[in-house]
Amino acid sequence: MKSRLYKKSNAGFTLLETLVALAVVAIAMAALWKGLLQGQYVSTELPDRIVARWVAQNRLIMRQVMEEWPETRTYSGEESMAGKNWLWEEIIASTTVADMRRVTVNVGRSDDKIIYTLEGYLHRTQPPIPYERIFTR
Repeated sequence: MKSRLYKKSNAGFTLLETLVALAVVAIAMAALWKGLLQGQYVSTELPDRIVARWVAQNRLIMRQVMEEWPETRTYSGEESMAGKNWLWEEIIASTTVADMRRVTVNVGRSDDKIIYTLEGYLHRTQPPIPYERIFTR
């Protein structure tokens, strides 16, 4: 009776089923490999991106606390932070509001590779009223 239930066609996988299974495994392995390489790239570049962000934030804050109203042009320079030299570029552009300027700060290790970009705005404030004018009439 057992011999009737056992059929030769159910004995194993066909060649087509084996090839499909191998293709699925190969695609999964390729995706896993790509993910591992991307994770490695992110982890090695992360410290430089953090320091570049600090440099960009410092430049934007320096612009915000300075009392001068910047011209619309590009400024560039070099700053040392975390034992490395960083090249920065500030692009000052006008906006539709007369008393506002857009500041774009690009930071990198060399001229051809920008690691971090930060945008911010500057607002021109009115000069403070002298103390004597407040209390004298």
